[in-house]
Amino acid sequence: MKEKKLSLASNLVWNSIGSFTYLVCQWLLTLLIVRLSNNLSDAGNLSLAISITNIFYNFACFNVRPYLVSDNIGEYKTEEYTSFRIVTCILSTILCFLYILIFDYTMTQLICILLYMLFKVGEAVVDLFHAFEQRKSRMDIGGISLFCRGVLSIASFYVGFRIFHNINIAIIGMIISTWLFILFYDYPKVQKIEKIKVRMNYQKVKELFIKFLPLAIGTFIGSMATSLPRQFLESIEGASILGIYATVATPAVIVQTAASYIYNPLLVIFSDFRTKKDSKGFWLLFLKTSLIIIALSTVCIIGSQFLAKWGLQLLYGAKIANYDYLFTGVIFYTSLTGYMWFCHNILIILRKMKELLLINVTAFILCLSTATLFIKKYSMNGTSYCLIFFTSIMIVGMLIIIVRDIRELGISEKKDVKEVVK
Repeated sequence: MKEKKLSLASNLVWNSIGSFTYLVCQWLLTLLIVRLSNNLSDAGNLSLAISITNIFYNFACFNVRPYLVSDNIGEYKTEEYTSFRIVTCILSTILCFLYILIFDYTMTQLICILLYMLFKVGEAVVDLFHAFEQRKSRMDIGGISLFCRGVLSIASFYVGFRIFHNINIAIIGMIISTWLFILFYDYPKVQKIEKIKVRMNYQKVKELFIKFLPLAIGTFIGSMATSLPRQFLESIEGASILGIYATVATPAVIVQTAASYIYNPLLVIFSDFRTKKDSKGFWLLFLKTSLIIIALSTVCIIGSQFLAKWGLQLLYGAKIANYDYLFTGVIFYTSLTGYMWFCHNILIILRKMKELLLINVTAFILCLSTATLFIKKYSMNGTSYCLIFFTSIMIVGMLIIIVRDIRELGISEKKDVKEVVK
């Protein structure tokens, strides 16, 4: 029996509920560790693990999802996407291990990072399942999965830390609950949408690797650029200072994630406009989505001026509320990041992988050359200032390419019409 597609509104609602719940639960990890731990080092170590593994999570995903979702002509088979994801997950875990050996981390930090990487691999696997479901307009399955996995992860983390008072054991609980849910819910559900098969055709894996390599390198470098300021902050000021910054910064991520609630369900529509060479439809949808994201960000930035201290006091208590002056820079950065990822996905739909690589390399160079200067001069706020600086540069570069390519899409459409008339 063929699975019925959901409407755009239904997909948006399910995606928003699931993603928001998962985001809140991930944020609650940082709240719990601050509340339950006797020191801020645990919070710093968790933040470090999250920051570093995000780099390699992006490598595991190879940023294939926007491409897969917009693959409405069957460029690659389901089994080819699946086999490729298995290979990238294995490689990303190995690279994560080699990467952390470069730094002078303690054994506790090394174990924490590697365990959290196993948790992120689970996210990478289920992300592929949700991509297949999204392409078939069934984001309700992913929404339910995100909701349940979020609740399970926070519950298992809480129980693990409460009983053993050890952050690594708490993360092991998250790993077990996540993988069990994927096995008993996500896998059976996606099998009704797409028949998931693993046929390791190394020639196809190689082809996909080469095709997505510029995109993966660009995303990997971009993720490193966003992670490096926090790593520099930890090395210059210490894990406790990073723990404070990360604790203040975590609630602001909601702006970045809220932006994804808006544009993720629209990626299939953008893809249809590209396939039909409908430049007018593409351009109007791009402008409308941009204005909604900008309006949402503006409201959040203005609201933070009045509610930051009260909110931090409510969530974390007085010791963190005293650092409310950090929140404006953080929420401005996360707002820019939300819009940057929207532009990033649009460029993937337009198949501009090499251009994305160039933009991300530029961002990385800017970050590497300015992060230490910003942090030494402005301490924790310097981390935000550095992130704001190079993210703004990235957005400008992306917009230039997007505007150019939408115009070219229109020119191509006119040529096709003329050929038909002839």
